[in-house]
Amino acid sequence: MAAVPAKPAETVTVTETATTTVTQPATAAEPIKIGVLLELSGDLGPIGQRMLLGAKLAAQQINEQGGFGGRKVQLFIEDGETDTNKAVEAVKKLVEVQGVRIIVGPMISPSTLAVAKYVNDRKVVCISPSATAAKISELGDDYIFRVVGSDAFQSQALIDLIKQGGYEKIATFVVNNDYGIGFEEAFVKEFGDKVVVTIRYDAAKGDYRTELEQVKASGAEAVMFVGYPQSGTTIFRQALDMGLDNIAWFAAEGIAEKVMFKDPKAAEFMAKVAMVGTKPASPTGYAHDLFVKRHREVFGKDPDLYADYTYDATMLAIMAVAQAKSYSGEDIRAALKDVSTRYVGATGYKVFDENGDPMFFDYEVWKVVKTAEGYDFAIIGRWNAATGLVLKE
Repeated sequence: MAAVPAKPAETVTVTETATTTVTQPATAAEPIKIGVLLELSGDLGPIGQRMLLGAKLAAQQINEQGGFGGRKVQLFIEDGETDTNKAVEAVKKLVEVQGVRIIVGPMISPSTLAVAKYVNDRKVVCISPSATAAKISELGDDYIFRVVGSDAFQSQALIDLIKQGGYEKIATFVVNNDYGIGFEEAFVKEFGDKVVVTIRYDAAKGDYRTELEQVKASGAEAVMFVGYPQSGTTIFRQALDMGLDNIAWFAAEGIAEKVMFKDPKAAEFMAKVAMVGTKPASPTGYAHDLFVKRHREVFGKDPDLYADYTYDATMLAIMAVAQAKSYSGEDIRAALKDVSTRYVGATGYKVFDENGDPMFFDYEVWKVVKTAEGYDFAIIGRWNAATGLVLKE
C-alpha cells in the first residue's frame, strides 16, 4: 500500500488539554514541521488509523489557537504498513524528502529498533506513542523517546497475574518480533520449567492450527498470548474450533481493542475463556477528560487504545520544536527534555529518564466479558511497580 501523502493537518476544533510553559526563541513564522509514522495498514492498521486522530487533535489545537508565535503546525504523515522495511523507507522519506527533524513514531517496537541507527546517525528525534519493547531502553541516551512504558514492567504485571492462578504448565504464544520475544524471554526467566512450550508465530500467516496443536499437545493449563488484532482474531477463531477454550488465556495490550469483537467466533472465544490481560492505564483527571470530550465531539466516538498517547507525543513534539533554538535534531532533543519536565497532558506527566522512557507508568488489568450489547473489556484491577498487582475481584 502506498504511503499516505504528506499534508497539513485537517481543521478540527480542540480546546486546551495539555498544560505546560514554552519559552519561544525569536524566529520567523516558519511552520512547525512534525513527521508522523504510524501503522495505517497491515495487521495493526485498524489501531494506527485511530491513533492518528490523536495526532490530528494535537496539531489542530495549536493551530486554532494561532500556533506558537504565528507558527502553524504541519503534519507529514507516513504509513509503516506493519512492516519494518516499509517503516525504514517511510522514515527516509520524512527526513530526506520532507525535511523533518522530529517524528511521532514509529508505532511498533520492531520498527522503532529498525530505524534507530538511521535516526541516531542523522540526529532526528523520534517519540513513539506505543513501542513498548524492553530493548528500546537499551539504546541509551539517544534520539529515541517514548511516552509509553517498557514491557519490562508490563511483562511483570502479566507474570503476577498468572502466578495468582498457580499454574504448573504454561505456554507462551507470541508474535515473532522484538515485542513478542521480549515477553517470552521474561516468562521463561521467571517460570523456568513450568513453561512447557514456546511458540513464535508469523503475523503474516493466515492459518495457525499447527501452532495451536503444539499448545494442545503440551498439556498447558494457561497460555500467555502477545500479538496483534488481525492475526489474533484468526488464532482465537481457530482456537475455539480446536477446543482450546478449556484452558486459561492471558494477553498483553496488543489485542485489547474492540475491533477483536467484530469476528463473532473470536469474540466468543475471548469471553468463553474469560481472557485476562494488561494495557496502559487509562488516565484520569481534567486534561484527560477534556481530551475524551473533544475526541467525541470531533469524531463522534471515544478514543481507542493509544490515541491519547499519540496526542501527547505530538504535543510534546510541537512544543519542543517551538522552544528549540533551531530546527536541528540536537536543539529539538534538548528542548524536548526540558519541555517534558513541565508537561501535563492527556496521559499525565511525561518526564523522561536517561533512556528516553517515561519515569511514571501504570497498567490496567482487563477481562473480556459478555454484555447486553455484545462484548467488552472490563477493568478489574491495576498494576504498578510500587504497589504490584491490585485486583477488584
